[in-house]
Amino acid sequence: MKQSAVRPCRLPRAVSNANEHMKGCSNVPGTINEWLAAAALIFSLLNTLWMWISRPARDVGDRLQTLKSEGDLRWTQTMDNLKEHDRRIQRVEDGVQHLPTKDDLHEVADQVTRLGTELEGISRVVTRIDDFLRQGGKR
Repeated sequence: MKQSAVRPCRLPRAVSNANEHMKGCSNVPGTINEWLAAAALIFSLLNTLWMWISRPARDVGDRLQTLKSEGDLRWTQTMDNLKEHDRRIQRVEDGVQHLPTKDDLHEVADQVTRLGTELEGISRVVTRIDDFLRQGGKR
């Protein structure tokens, strides 16, 4: 019976040079290329796993960025509206400053009442003068 070229990969205890003994081993990588290939495979698997795990976080990040830009737009619109309201309120306040106050209106009402009283007196005097002149100046 012929033995195959592939030897088992167990290290006997009495072997002093492990590299010499493992040279023909098939299930242990022996060259740099084999180690690099194994490392590349592991790296690609880890990268795939990372991309699969971090996908929801990227989606959430994109959604947050969209919401932030929408929020910035709404903030700008709100600030513009507030500025316009401030201007309108300022115009109203400027106009209200020139309007009469409650006390001013009360004073005007008192003056109109006094004026009405004076006009009644003048009206009586004018009526007397009119009557006098119609009678031809006789009394």
